[in-house]
Amino acid sequence: MSFPSRREIEVALLLEIERMGGEAHPQNIYPKVTAHFPQLTRADLERKKADGTNLWENRIAWVRYHLAENGEIDKSIRGVWRITEKGRERLRKEGLLDKAPEEIAPVLVSPELRLHQQVQAQLEEIGRTFRKYAKKEYWESPYTYDVIWKETEWLPRITHAFEVQDKGNLIEALAKLKHAHDTWGSHLFLVVTGEKDRRKLDQILLPHFVGTFHEISRVTTVLSPEEVGELYELLNRFKEVIERFLAK
Repeated sequence: MSFPSRREIEVALLLEIERMGGEAHPQNIYPKVTAHFPQLTRADLERKKADGTNLWENRIAWVRYHLAENGEIDKSIRGVWRITEKGRERLRKEGLLDKAPEEIAPVLVSPELRLHQQVQAQLEEIGRTFRKYAKKEYWESPYTYDVIWKETEWLPRITHAFEVQDKGNLIEALAKLKHAHDTWGSHLFLVVTGEKDRRKLDQILLPHFVGTFHEISRVTTVLSPEEVGELYELLNRFKEVIERFLAK
């Protein structure tokens, strides 16, 4: 899954520095910022750069650099991250300075992330309606899949693999789906957010499906979040009837 946006990390970082008395050492702040984003999986947090450094901690440090350049964090003291009055003013404008932790999480979740989580939950529930073992954020080396279905939990084969991805960043999602197809012969589903026009979406996907990922072009079902939502609502309406159909 993609990391939170720069804006989301900025707000979380400023807030946690302020809570720690206005300044903090990087190693103390990383876990506190991470706690704002429970959607991050173990695999996300363990990702490494080519030089072996932790990718998530590097992202936080990169955000801190931009905050310092913008004058919201004081960069004059080496090894200490200190919030400035400009940083506090931003928290005031965000309405977060005096809020309790449990009130803040919804503010930090972007509409894009909220949609991603909603589609994941719907796909998981749809799978369970069909009596599949359905699981979101499923780790199977080397990837974490947004949602998978299996016949039962203990069987190794992933029968259905789902990725929910914004239209502008499809390569990682397609790589995961190709791996699932090559490894288990999974049925593949790509839910693309950010583009409702089907013709435009086909144009976005075309270079990928005639190039690197041509092998999965005919076995990948492309859906919109709206289509997943409609299917979810329809199945909920007839859930009892479906359960009777599936009864052994």
